Amino acid sequence: MTTMLDVRRGLAALATTCACLILTACGGGGSSSTGSTGSTAVSAASPSAPSAVQPTATISASTATVTAGQPLTLTWSAQDTGATACTASGAWSGQVATSGSQPVTPAAQAGTYTATYTITCGQASNSVAVTVAAPANSMPIIVDNGPAGAGGQFNAPFVSVTVCRPGTTVCQTIDHVLLDTGSYGLRLIAPLDGALALPTVTSSTGAAVGECGQFVSGYTWGAVVQADIKLAGETAAAQSIQVISQAPGGMSTAPTSCSSTGSGMNTVATLGANGILGVGLFKEDCGPACASSAISATYYACANGTCTSTALALDKQVANPVGAFANDNNGVVVSLPSVGTGGATSLKGTLTFGIGTQPNNGLGTATRYVANSSGDFTTVYKGTTMSASFIDSGSNGLYFSDTSLPACTLSTDFYCPTSPQSLNATVMAYDGSASSDVAFTITDIDRLPGGTVAGWVGGKYDTKKRGSSAFDWGLPFFFGRNVYVGMATSTSRPYWAF
Repeated sequence: MTTMLDVRRGLAALATTCACLILTACGGGGSSSTGSTGSTAVSAASPSAPSAVQPTATISASTATVTAGQPLTLTWSAQDTGATACTASGAWSGQVATSGSQPVTPAAQAGTYTATYTITCGQASNSVAVTVAAPANSMPIIVDNGPAGAGGQFNAPFVSVTVCRPGTTVCQTIDHVLLDTGSYGLRLIAPLDGALALPTVTSSTGAAVGECGQFVSGYTWGAVVQADIKLAGETAAAQSIQVISQAPGGMSTAPTSCSSTGSGMNTVATLGANGILGVGLFKEDCGPACASSAISATYYACANGTCTSTALALDKQVANPVGAFANDNNGVVVSLPSVGTGGATSLKGTLTFGIGTQPNNGLGTATRYVANSSGDFTTVYKGTTMSASFIDSGSNGLYFSDTSLPACTLSTDFYCPTSPQSLNATVMAYDGSASSDVAFTITDIDRLPGGTVAGWVGGKYDTKKRGSSAFDWGLPFFFGRNVYVGMATSTSRPYWAF
């Protein structure tokens, strides 16, 4: 099943849960360690030895609970083991002296977990367990077959989102919201909990605002309301969101200027998710263009049985919630592990907010690829320059045009070569400031074993809607690497980094 969600800057664009999934937007456009401070020591007698004195090893941690990315100190010693060195294993590794202290920094994983540090000195061994809490700026990603009623999804990353009536503790948490680096803003499938009573966003004339979200393969239609959005320990207060299929001003049917672009994706079954969290390169899903004039198939003022295109102020537009955080508001990091050749039934990763704002979100050795005002950079593939390339977690494969690759018999939107094809492309910053080669393999998806996660799979891009200059680096690109989504600000251009 192909899904492509791609909302380009200016006009929302979102491809759905058809055979291919592409979510991409259209147009131009802290953590802290709060664990206990006491030393936790665990000692155990080693197996009996020939001598009268039994060998022992002890190890302790400076704290029983720590936040991922923050350091703790291990202290250990060995007695009567006869060993000249000890071996570290578990959550740390290497050879260490028979006694000493060493700082260690637990890595972030999806949610809270237990890190076990083991020391082995000769025949003596012991361990200490430390609870590692997720940082306030990170949350788990799950790649699985989607929510009930979605028909089973493939290569689709999901997160859970909490929305609250602004300024209150009346909240609802929605799971299986599709994580999309190719769009901007939160969109949830109605109905939401009636107790939320989220306030309606109104136009300059006082009419209820509706929004059309246009994507590569279809559209979403629904009311615009305001909510506090809570993600991990971060809050975006009083943000506009789209409630898909909630009728603005009583208008349940989308205007023809919206629905003429493709099929509606206004249910869990047709969208393949309970909503979309767009955390792409820009803040608003339309931006200044929609603030200054009415743009067809975007925002509508709905009243008395009629919806009319309308301009909408920036602070009322559906917006990427990351830009509204008090901290960690300059982008996100998407981290997913590698996937073996046999695929997987599920996969866990981490969404981290902010870039270079906390110990757990630094760029490290990643290279920045500056994007243009539409969020695009350049890919050169088999001698063809594709200047409208982007990185999109909402797309379940790599999508590009290559007539030498045969289409699949079953999954006709994908490529199915008779044997795995090892390919290469060069990616370049839009301004030419950086470039690198990316090697990838296209496999026959029809022959993959059953599962909801697969590595390098590729599909045919719909050049009629996106043009032949696009290379969509979809979810398989994320496997085994950290991908940084650097948001545009008043002083810096948007960028991708990996």
